[in-house]
Amino acid sequence: MKLSDKNLETEVSEVFSSLQGEGPYLGVKQIFVRFGRCNMRCGYCDEIEKMKEESFSVYPLEKLIGEVDRLEAEKGPHHSVSLTGGEPLFYACFLGNFLPRLKEKGLSAYLETNGTLPRELAQVIKWCDVIAMDMKPASSAGDRAFLKEHEAFLKVAIQKELFVKVVITPDTLAREIGECVDLVAAVNPKIPFIFQPLSEPFGINGRSLALIEKELFAIASQKLLDVRVIPQMHKIWGVR
Repeated sequence: MKLSDKNLETEVSEVFSSLQGEGPYLGVKQIFVRFGRCNMRCGYCDEIEKMKEESFSVYPLEKLIGEVDRLEAEKGPHHSVSLTGGEPLFYACFLGNFLPRLKEKGLSAYLETNGTLPRELAQVIKWCDVIAMDMKPASSAGDRAFLKEHEAFLKVAIQKELFVKVVITPDTLAREIGECVDLVAAVNPKIPFIFQPLSEPFGINGRSLALIEKELFAIASQKLLDVRVIPQMHKIWGVR
């Protein structure tokens, strides 16, 4: 699979209409554009299979615009177009062509991102409306810590409506949550900070929720003004 060098093609695993399953926009209707690749491999990720090369296709810009138009006409109106993945900012150059077209159509762009690519965000932020930023504690994601990248990302993302999500597993460390909270508080303590207890097909992981209730919520509330617990409901609803 090879993309052209004009940034008029991208890698997409699926385009569909559904309900937002996470964060403060829980339940709104969106068009989801799921990009193919990601720069991370989180242990709890539920989209690993869709990020395998055989699971996504090359979409020319006009084809993707056409799919968005079709879904808006057939199943709209939608609150926004969710750019998800994978990692949408892995395709920042393509987004520089795609997002202005969404704006021309009066559609809002809702960027779901792992918060590790600040330079790429800076390239496209003027066309974004809402930024849903994940923070990735190493103990949860099974990867290295990304504190420097998260700090730089927050300083760019604060230009737009922004909230932060952190998936909590039974292995999440309080020290790491404290580090995440400090980064957010230093930028703006009013940024909504969402704890997401690990969700499974049969419900919320009880150990993850207990960890939030007994320790982590208090750590965040000491320095942030808007702390919430919102499960990943799309897994429980059984929708994409």
